[in-house]
Amino acid sequence: MPPKEKKPSLAERVLSTRTVARAKELMQSRTGYTFLAAISFFEAALPLPIITDPFLMAAILVDRRKVVRLTILTLLSSVLGGIAAFFTAFLFHDVLWSWTTPELQQTLQDFLTNNKNNTFILTLLGAITPVPYTISAWAIALMEGSLLVFILGSIVGRGVRYGIVAWCTYKFGPLAVSYAKRYVGLTSLLVFILVALYVWYKL
Repeated sequence: MPPKEKKPSLAERVLSTRTVARAKELMQSRTGYTFLAAISFFEAALPLPIITDPFLMAAILVDRRKVVRLTILTLLSSVLGGIAAFFTAFLFHDVLWSWTTPELQQTLQDFLTNNKNNTFILTLLGAITPVPYTISAWAIALMEGSLLVFILGSIVGRGVRYGIVAWCTYKFGPLAVSYAKRYVGLTSLLVFILVALYVWYKL
C-alpha cells in the first residue's frame, strides 16, 4: 500500500491561508512598517471592511523580536486614526446627520444625550469589541464627548486588543490566529456584559 500522505498541521494550514500568507508577504517587504501603520490608521479613521489584527500577527511572525515595537506602532496608528475619525464627525456632523432618517436621528439624539458622560465606556466598546471603532469615534464626537477621555479610552482599549493579539502571536506562533480569536472574543463578551450592566444600572 502506498504511504499515507502526511496531513498538514494546524500551524501549516494557518500560515497557508490567503489572508495570513499575503499579510506576511507584505510585512517582509521594505514598506512593511509603513503598510502596517497605514492599515491600522485607516481601519480606525474610516468605516472600511479591513481588520488590522492579521497584519499585526504576520508582522510579528516575520520577526518576533520586534513584537513590542510593532504593537506600539499599531496602537499609536490606530489611536491617531480614531482621532481623525473624531474630528471628521465633529467638523462634518451635519453631513453625517443628513444620512439618517428623522426617526433614527431622534433615537440617536436621545442615546447621545443620555450617554454624554460615558465617553470612556463607549470608547472601550469600540476599541475592544467588534463594534466598529470608527462609529464609536463618530458617536462620541457628535455628542461632544471629551477628546482627552476618548484618547485615553482608545489607548486602553486598543492596547488591550492588540496586546492580546501580539501576546498570542509571540507565545503560540502560527497557532495564534485561533488563540487570538478566542481571547479577543472572550474580552469582547466581557466588555459587552459590563457595558450592558452599566447602562441597565443608569436606567
